[in-house]
Formats: sequence, C-alpha cells, structure tokens
Amino acid sequence: MIFCENITVRFGEKLVLDRFTLEAPEEGVTALSGPSGCGKTTLLRALAGLQPVQTGRVTLPGPAAILFQEDRLFPWRTAEQHIADVLSRDRRGEAGMWLELVELEGEARSRPAALSGGMERRLALARCLACGGGVYLLDEPFAGVDAPRAGRILSRIRGLGVPVLLSSHEVETVARCDRILRLEGPPLRAIPEKI
Repeated sequence: MIFCENITVRFGEKLVLDRFTLEAPEEGVTALSGPSGCGKTTLLRALAGLQPVQTGRVTLPGPAAILFQEDRLFPWRTAEQHIADVLSRDRRGEAGMWLELVELEGEARSRPAALSGGMERRLALARCLACGGGVYLLDEPFAGVDAPRAGRILSRIRGLGVPVLLSSHEVETVARCDRILRLEGPPLRAIPEKI
C-alpha cells in the first residue's frame, strides 16, 4: 500500500500540504492530476523521503525510485553509461533492456547533447526504472514525449509489476492510468469525485 496520513509541509509562510492523506493500491498506475503549483511535486518528494514533513507519516511497499522533473543527465556520459551507473556490477548487462523499454535502443552510445528533449526525458525515466525498488514515483515522466510512444512505454512500465504513482499534465497519459486522483491547491487537496 502507498499511504501517507496527515502530512504537512510548509515553506516559510506557504502551506503546501496541510494534513494531506493519500492511499493508493500496491499495484497498477495511479495518476496525480492537477494544475502546476498545486503541490504534486512536493507530495512525491515527501513520499520519497526527500522532503521533510512537519507532521504525519508515510508508508510505502518498499524503497522508492523517484524521477525528478529535471532530467539530471551528465553531459559526458553516454545513454548506456547513465543506466549502468545505477546498476550493481552483476546487473550492468541490463542497460540495453532498460533503453529498449523506453525506445532508445539505438542510442546506447549517444550523449545527452545528441538527444532531443523527449529522448533525454526517456533516458532519465529508464535510469529511474533501472534503480528498481518497491514503488516508482514519477514526476512528469512523459514531458516532451509523443502520446503514442508514451502509451507504449506506460504499458511496459505497468508490466514491471511495481506500483507507480505519477504526476502528469498530459491528458492522454492520465487517461491511460488505472486510477486518477484529481487534485487542487495549495494546500494540496483531493477534488471529490462527482456522483
């Protein structure tokens, strides 16, 4: 179970999460959908343990692998090296598999400067997925990626059998998720579903 209860995060006077509670199942893909600045990124960072919370608790099914909004790629490393860097020595042969998952199989020796923005995003996503863990927290994973390709990649991610919580502004991406949590804020709050 992906669970947080009554978590509060404040940046100075700005209250971003105010006793926010979330529960998501341990399987499938759950989308966090809401306007920019409502608190989705702060929530993902709090779930990953990267953002201290003033109150509340977080429970995850295992260690989190997080994809940040920024690609955070090293210009001197090839695509394959970016993946190998996060793999244990005995798993380094898997790099090609992760590049294939995000449809970058022909770019193993390319450096970020030779990739388009969407390709860089897919490389950052592949690196996150290669980390493994008990849950994937993906912040705008398909920014700059065309919708058909994003749909194929999302299906492959679902096939990994690891629960996914992702934030997205792409309507097509959100529609392909198993569950959608519509949000507004700040402070972040769920929009009640219409009956």
